Amino acid sequence: MSFWKSLVSGLFVCAVPALLVSQAAAQNPLKNDDIAVSGLYEMTQTVSGNGITVHPNKAAGGQAAFRHTYHPWLGFEAAYTATRYTDMYTGQPFGIQHNQHEFSASYLVHGPTILVQPFALGGISAVVFSPSLNGGQHVTWQARPGINFGAGVNVPLLTSHIGIRVQYRGVYYKTPDFDRADLKTNVNRLTSEPMAGLYIKF
Repeated sequence: MSFWKSLVSGLFVCAVPALLVSQAAAQNPLKNDDIAVSGLYEMTQTVSGNGITVHPNKAAGGQAAFRHTYHPWLGFEAAYTATRYTDMYTGQPFGIQHNQHEFSASYLVHGPTILVQPFALGGISAVVFSPSLNGGQHVTWQARPGINFGAGVNVPLLTSHIGIRVQYRGVYYKTPDFDRADLKTNVNRLTSEPMAGLYIKF
């Protein structure tokens, strides 16, 4: 599955529950939900372990997210994030290019809107590394559990139903080794994802 097909699929997955919940919200004014699409810049730290250093390059990506607020200050977010980059491993002649798919579920805390609405979140993620067809060096795909966290602001545009979302997201997980002993570092790393995009509230 290509990067853009993955992102569109993620947006669809987020949009379906948003539409269903928004129908319920029409009967209960306390319910509030939104969907968002953002572009991001991926920055993953270089790590070393077992005599192996892994140096990732930087890349662009995207995220589709669904949020539901069940209390004036509290809610949750389900999101799909996709990017593609290359990990360079010590002793390997070529880097391993892979698509990184992140499926996340997070608790959300946000403040009142005074020009902008601040928020913070934290939760768990499933991070899937899917080697690309031409640059993946024929390694197998791998999945890792992760911890995600972030903070940012919503900036309404003329109306409270649409606006710009600017945020920093991070996900912490074990460095992939693709089930190969010569790639195993046994150390964790952080992927940082500053991002910005549009949201729509129902």
